[in-house]
Amino acid sequence: MNIAFDIGGTSLRVAAVTSSGIGEPKKVPTPQDPKEAVQQIATLAKDISGGAIEAAAGGIRGRVVDGVFLKDKILVQWEGTKLVDELSQALGAPVQLVHDTAVAGLGEVHYGAGRGSKICAYITVSTGVGGDRIVDGHVDHYTYNPEIGRQLIDGTELEGLISGTAVQKKFGVHPKDLDSLDERNKLAGILAIGLYHATLHWSPDTIVLGGSMIIGVNPIPLARVQEELTKRITMYPKAPVVKMAELGDSAGLYGGVALLQERR
Repeated sequence: MNIAFDIGGTSLRVAAVTSSGIGEPKKVPTPQDPKEAVQQIATLAKDISGGAIEAAAGGIRGRVVDGVFLKDKILVQWEGTKLVDELSQALGAPVQLVHDTAVAGLGEVHYGAGRGSKICAYITVSTGVGGDRIVDGHVDHYTYNPEIGRQLIDGTELEGLISGTAVQKKFGVHPKDLDSLDERNKLAGILAIGLYHATLHWSPDTIVLGGSMIIGVNPIPLARVQEELTKRITMYPKAPVVKMAELGDSAGLYGGVALLQERR
């Protein structure tokens, strides 16, 4: 049996790959100790599979280069962990591991809102802001993970302007409690500037937006984002289509399925 997994800063998920996609995911809190996390994933995977695992694939928050987890502000103790090797040894199977927004984007392109897109930019707006590009159904290649949330708008990082963390800091309320449409439209305008830059750099035909600031309560209005982006894209015949992600928390698991299909 093949296994899909998704390692977030708060929770990790593991699911069996089935003929129709994925089985019921198993979800547990993400341990701060990476060795504990590896064993947790192995235990869940072997429980789901009955012990026989052919291959596994998934994503993780943070940056992994040549199989090694780099410095991260949430998974602090994970720095330097040879994560791919350790997961492979624990599972007794080959492991593919990519950036969390890359695997979520891959899931959306194959199974969700990005279906039919040749060049899709998947961007999540949640606690932070991140994104990746999916080209012809595959994760694009980079020297390091893209950091779209770190782009500067009037000297401030995009993440520091529209993320859930930024909203809570500015307004003193949880983003789901920001019921002012006027303020959320302002966030849409700022996000549109970020997407304008992404469009010039990545030239996508579709932009899929996910994350709690997009699909949660009192979200950033997508219609306004599309309107503001279209106003700015004057150098191309048309602006990319902006869509809301469809797969929610399961996007990374479905992306793991897509990665495993590439092995065949």
